[in-house]
Amino acid sequence: MVDDAALAYLAARGNRQVSAATQTLLPLSGVNPYIREKRGRIGGEMFYGGDAERKSILDPRGTQVIYGGRGLGKSALLADAGERFTEQRPGYHQTVYVNLDQENIGKGSSRGPEALWSVLLRELTVAQVLEDRPQGRGKRQEISERVRAGIRTWLDGDSRRRLLILLDKCDQFFEADAPRFDQTKKLKGLGSDTKDAAKVVFAGLHSVQRFSKLASNGPFGHLAQTPKVIGPLAPQSAAELLVEPMRALGFEFKDLDLVNRVLGYCSYQPFLLQMFGHRLVELMHRKRTRRGAGEPPYEVEVADIEIVESDAALRDGISAAFKDTLSLDHRYDVIANVLAYHARHHGLEVRLSDTELREECETYWRKGFEQLDTEGFRDLSEMVGLGILAPNHDGLGWHLRGPNALRMIGTSHEVEARLLRAEQDCELQESIVQEGRPELPDGRPAPLTNTQLDDLLGERSNRTRVVLGTTASGVADVARTLRTIAGPIDGWTLPPVGKPSVYKQELTGGRPRERRVVISDFVNYRDPVRPETCREAVDLAETLLPATPGVTRAVVLVTDPAQLALWRSLLTGSELTSAAPVVLRRHDHRSLRGWAQRVEMFHTEDRLDRLHELTGGWPLLVDRAHRLHEELGDPDEVLRRLAGLRADRAEARAFVEATGVYAEPLLAAGYRALDDEFKDCLFDIEGAVTAVALKIDDEDEARWIVNCLNALQVFDREDTQLRLEPVLRECVALGG
Repeated sequence: MVDDAALAYLAARGNRQVSAATQTLLPLSGVNPYIREKRGRIGGEMFYGGDAERKSILDPRGTQVIYGGRGLGKSALLADAGERFTEQRPGYHQTVYVNLDQENIGKGSSRGPEALWSVLLRELTVAQVLEDRPQGRGKRQEISERVRAGIRTWLDGDSRRRLLILLDKCDQFFEADAPRFDQTKKLKGLGSDTKDAAKVVFAGLHSVQRFSKLASNGPFGHLAQTPKVIGPLAPQSAAELLVEPMRALGFEFKDLDLVNRVLGYCSYQPFLLQMFGHRLVELMHRKRTRRGAGEPPYEVEVADIEIVESDAALRDGISAAFKDTLSLDHRYDVIANVLAYHARHHGLEVRLSDTELREECETYWRKGFEQLDTEGFRDLSEMVGLGILAPNHDGLGWHLRGPNALRMIGTSHEVEARLLRAEQDCELQESIVQEGRPELPDGRPAPLTNTQLDDLLGERSNRTRVVLGTTASGVADVARTLRTIAGPIDGWTLPPVGKPSVYKQELTGGRPRERRVVISDFVNYRDPVRPETCREAVDLAETLLPATPGVTRAVVLVTDPAQLALWRSLLTGSELTSAAPVVLRRHDHRSLRGWAQRVEMFHTEDRLDRLHELTGGWPLLVDRAHRLHEELGDPDEVLRRLAGLRADRAEARAFVEATGVYAEPLLAAGYRALDDEFKDCLFDIEGAVTAVALKIDDEDEARWIVNCLNALQVFDREDTQLRLEPVLRECVALGG
């Protein structure tokens, strides 16, 4: 309500500003602009932060993927971006928003991914982008093509027209559309088809980010490595969300420390600040009423903050919301509780290395972590983005974000109870994307998984990775894969590196906002590389950082068994270094199936089983199967040719040498010791070390040999047990 005095003041002094009106009128109102519960819808004026993310959504060449935990503001960001997009040019800019969960589209739902086109047809018709006109029988066309053609026609009608399609809750849609991503590719293609006049943005939880990291031939193309994480607010935005609406209501914090106290209590999470703010405004309204109107501003004091903090419903709500984020992936829950346990017993700042943290997690939930590759475990950036872990840019280890994260995870008793129940309570939520591999231009699967690519390319931080591989595991294709995937991405640079002086120069070069990948490929050099040169390259990568602010660069050193001295230091952790190993691995059944489905080869289960049996998942042999299929076109004949490997002594010997088992006499001796002792039976790591130690009479060296053989991929895993991989074992027996 506006009285005469307020109306006169605003007419004379308000300068037609909304902020002047609200600051004049709201202090005497009963308004509460914050939402009480996490699922509430917030008004546009209560949306703080997200400027960079919003700008990227509105940019025709910006990100097409945003992700984050539940309740971190993704839907609010989409709504705000959509409104701003429409306001940019009313009548010409149109926005369509679709919540795929509400439409019941995706894996495990009643409607498959293709049903999205029917929804878009409906929404675009309402927005008057498409005409509400049924098709005649004689010219029926697929709904997806009808929608795409209609969008192109609408855009062609006026050069000022633009379309923004916002798709929310996309996780199950992507799961249902994998591995071919037919519908996703059509949606993504709207941008190129319309010269960026139409854009589709996908939003969802953590798995959306994983799907976005597919190969260059996957649905996201040149935008594949630029998903935007929606996590805790930046300190300034978090403070504004708390202070500015309160100030408009006539409430001022007595001390800046009180603001910081609330921000810390809510871990800078926007929905937690909303829940806290709602209760604080309720309290201040009651306090003002009891004391009489008085004159604003009304002070927020320590006692007021303490009363809100003691609200049991708020505490439970904050804790539940935080645990809701952890439940995105039960591995998150175990990792968080392991770190909470250590924080309770050893202090919040005590860090656990990748290896230590993984071993602890495996202790409580072996099934959840035993199949997760080293790179997948090491890339905990999602948990950093969700506000659970502090960043590990220096490579020294992981710890929780702060005391409030520790408090929200639970008491010592709760943490211990959850860890002890993890084996029974946790379920594995596997995504086919993590273990999938992009395709090289010739259709062969890359030697790197999508998770490994994420680890190598980095998340806007300076990092060093050393790839450990062999000819049999595809090490010769690593540099090519990186250039194929990251080369076309806007804002990325992959400078050519030849001699050492160029390598040094590229480590410190770059322009602001540039993301660089400096690759030193020690495998494909014409002349052999001395171990000292490779070791020096690692040291330089750790000490020579970009000279220009805003530049980040990932250093990737590609090595083979000629660099076993470096392998030893990285695999055993005998030297302190932030450089981390990335071990090339054999295909498993899932990655073979995903590749076979994409390239339409070996698609029956019988043939896939036989392909896995004959190749052992070795990339060298899978590549051979691919080339033979291209040549012969007959999958059964290809399988017969592959079986011939086990009957040709020269072929068998060449394959064994390609695996690196013969790279050093001690390795060969260690492998034979295991073969003599166990044949095709199961054994554990300690049994393997004992068998090798009996052969060479040196337990420390035996442990290193088993560690190295593991990196060479000579073992199959069955739960906690190992077995010598059958294809290699037969070739060793045949080739001598």
